[in-house]
Amino acid sequence: MKVIKTIGKIILGGFAFYLGIILGSILAGVLGMAMPPMPPGVDQTNLMLYTLLGSFILAGALGFVSLRLSSSYLTRWLILAFLTWIAYGVNTYLEAAIFTSMTGPALVVMYLFASLLCAAVMAATFRGVEPVERFGGQLRSFFAGRTAAEWAWRLLLAFLAFPLAYILFGLLVKPFTYEFYVQQQMGLTAPGWGQILPVLALRSLLFLLAILPVLIVWQSSRASLFVTLGVLLFLLVGGLSMLSAIWYTPVVRIAHGLEILADSFAQAGALVYLLVQAKRSSS
Repeated sequence: MKVIKTIGKIILGGFAFYLGIILGSILAGVLGMAMPPMPPGVDQTNLMLYTLLGSFILAGALGFVSLRLSSSYLTRWLILAFLTWIAYGVNTYLEAAIFTSMTGPALVVMYLFASLLCAAVMAATFRGVEPVERFGGQLRSFFAGRTAAEWAWRLLLAFLAFPLAYILFGLLVKPFTYEFYVQQQMGLTAPGWGQILPVLALRSLLFLLAILPVLIVWQSSRASLFVTLGVLLFLLVGGLSMLSAIWYTPVVRIAHGLEILADSFAQAGALVYLLVQAKRSSS
C-alpha cells in the first residue's frame, strides 16, 4: 500500500509539472514570447510522451529530496521550486541560447510555472524532517564555525567547480560531438569562448545560489547528500533534456549524457566537501 501511495504521489507531481509547462506556454504566448521552434521531422506525440516521462522522473527525484529537508512546508516548497527552475529552466535557456538555434525566453516562463506546481505537490506529499528552528536560524548555524576568510575561499572554489568540470568533461566528449556543432546539424551551433565563458560564470553563480538552501536544511549524511545532489543535478541540468531530445543522434545524446553526469557529480562533490561541515551530518 505504501508503494502504491508513493507511486501515486509521483504521478501527481509529474502531471503537475506537465500542467505547469502548458500553463507557462499559454502565458508566454500572451506575453508575446515566441516558443522554441519544433525540430524538423520530430513527431510531436513522441516528444510529448518523453516530456511526460521526464516529468514523472523529476517528480520522484524531488520527492526523495523533500523527505530529507528539515524545513517548513513553505520553505521546502520554495527551495525545491527555485532549484528546479534555475537548473531546469533558466539553465536550459542559457545553454541553448549559445549552443542551439532552438530556444527562447519563453522557456524560462514555462518552467517557472512547472517548477512551482510540481514542487508544491512534492513538498506537500513528501514531508521532510520536522525543523527544530526556522530557516534563519539554520542559515546562521550553517555559516557558524568558520571565519569570513575561510568562507570566502571555499565559496570561490565552489563557484569555480562547475566551470572547471564543464570545460574538462566537455573537452573529453568534443571528439564525438564537435562536428555536429561546426556543421550546424540538428539546430546546433558552435559558439566561441567569448560567448561560453560569461554564460558559464552566470550559470555557476545561479547554481550556487539555488543549491545552497538545500545544503543548509539537509538532514542526512554528507555521503547521501553527495549522491542525491549528483543525481538531481544530472536530471535537472541535462539528463532529462537528453532523454526528450529525440531529434539528436544517439552519439550526441549519449556523449552529452555522460558529460552531464560527470559534471553533476563533480560539482556535487565539490560543494559538499567545501561547504558542508562534517559535524553537521547525521546518519
